[in-house]
Amino acid sequence: MSRILLPVLLFILVGCQERQLQKITEKDLIDRMVNQEIPELSEISILTEDGDIISVDSLRTLEKSKAYFGDFYVNKKNEIVQIVIREKTGEDEKLIHRLNQKLNEGPEVKTVNIDCNNKVNLLQRVFDRDQEMRRGKSQIDPKIDHENLEIIVSFLEKCGMPTLAEVDDVQMAAIWAVLQHAPAKYQSKYLPQLEKSATKGDIKWSVIALMKDRALMYEGKPQVYGSQINNGELYQLFEPEYVDQRRQEIGMESLKTYLLRFHIEFNVEQKRK
Repeated sequence: MSRILLPVLLFILVGCQERQLQKITEKDLIDRMVNQEIPELSEISILTEDGDIISVDSLRTLEKSKAYFGDFYVNKKNEIVQIVIREKTGEDEKLIHRLNQKLNEGPEVKTVNIDCNNKVNLLQRVFDRDQEMRRGKSQIDPKIDHENLEIIVSFLEKCGMPTLAEVDDVQMAAIWAVLQHAPAKYQSKYLPQLEKSATKGDIKWSVIALMKDRALMYEGKPQVYGSQINNGELYQLFEPEYVDQRRQEIGMESLKTYLLRFHIEFNVEQKRK
């Protein structure tokens, strides 16, 4: 085939493909993000505006620069099949802000019937469903996560936080495991109850540290214990020179040791108050 005709043919094919795809609206994008209906990056094509293919690793690198944004496209079945990467604009920043607000709110959580006299069986079922998804070969099902969250929120509102005198450590883990991957507002709301449980020895402080840092990050505030990593870098940290003291007080290893697992260096000289 002629070297002249080949680019022309490719241009025609790409043009035909683009006419079959439709860019989703901002509202649709936000709704899909909130409901966790975005496919894995490995399952869709990632292109530049010029039509060049980008690998997932290359996209991750571009994301770190925070200078690029992606437009999502759906096929006739309304399935997301393509992302087109371009330079980020001021309007994109506003969209990201609105998206973060919605992600913090999450889908509506309804109250469900709870039998407080059946704490052991109820929490065990929630724990088993949560771990079956995460330890098995199946993909994470947002619907199951949401149903578990409705049960846990309803349980805490009606029955309060249980103790290890009422349930065992596995059933207690059902509560913090579900809240750990819930929208930030639920983590913030029930964190005081979890901290009281940690003070009594019913929950490990290290669990509370992870949830507290995550809630703070979602609120745009500095984290306290250094557990959260964003785009391959340590998320903003409150008084980093005292972080090891805070971590040591709740039985956690030094932050430098923790971050080595993620190939991140932490060389802030540590002090004590």
